[in-house]
Amino acid sequence: MTHRSHERALVALALLAVSSYASAQFITGPADPNYDTQFQGASAHTFADLGYSVGTGPGQLHVSIGTWTDPSGLIFGAIVPAAAHIASTGTTVNKLNYGYTQPSVVANPGNARDYSWIQNVASNLGTDPSLDQPWVGNVFDLGGPANQAVVFPIVDHGPLPQEVVEYTVYLGNDPLSTNLADWHLATLSAVYMQGWENDNVALSDGFTTVWTLADPTASFRYVSVAGVGSQALRPIFGDEDEIDAVAGLTAGGGGVGAVPEPETYALMLAGLSLMGFIARRRRGPASRG
Repeated sequence: MTHRSHERALVALALLAVSSYASAQFITGPADPNYDTQFQGASAHTFADLGYSVGTGPGQLHVSIGTWTDPSGLIFGAIVPAAAHIASTGTTVNKLNYGYTQPSVVANPGNARDYSWIQNVASNLGTDPSLDQPWVGNVFDLGGPANQAVVFPIVDHGPLPQEVVEYTVYLGNDPLSTNLADWHLATLSAVYMQGWENDNVALSDGFTTVWTLADPTASFRYVSVAGVGSQALRPIFGDEDEIDAVAGLTAGGGGVGAVPEPETYALMLAGLSLMGFIARRRRGPASRG
């Protein structure tokens, strides 16, 4: 290894130390033995038939037959009162048969993953993103800058996957903006087909989904989850969603509330110091007058 390669390796180590990832085994493609494994009537093959490229590569839809695992620093988003457009609420009372009651039996549903959920009525029943109106969805404060959002939906009837992907996700920094240019579309990037609890425990948690911005360097504080919209799977059986909770994720998959451990800080600072040293060395010694 050359001296410069060694420097780059140290920098990469320091920078990667601040990232955390939600580990999962994703289906590799049509040859994967789990490609046709069904959960509540749907499989990775189902998503492929709906137009997604299923696999583990960049830009492909990552599908897991397992459950979502909370990464370090996961914190649930809090609904912004001035940007809340809650049409109705409910609470799941039987996790294995979709049974629910309305209204919610808990105060402030939507702010925690507790099977008490909120609904938002669609503003766009088409597939054209230019017609989306994220400002009439329910807007959440993620508690920190996020490049991705994980959505925990509730199922109240079939069919799947349409019933669990009946919303569109945008991120932005102005929760009250009614200018579409201030909002940034996130697209479906990962699906956990057993939700956040195993299917022998719960079916009503549907499929947990992750939505990602096209630019991995971008991050925003707020997320809008709007019923239906351009990214919902068709056909739609109804015009509203059921959302239990949402949370922000970094580009690396960690929670936005993660605080690096002391060792991580040390590595990060070492990497930053090293980059500064490399930059100074490449510029050469400072001139003296």
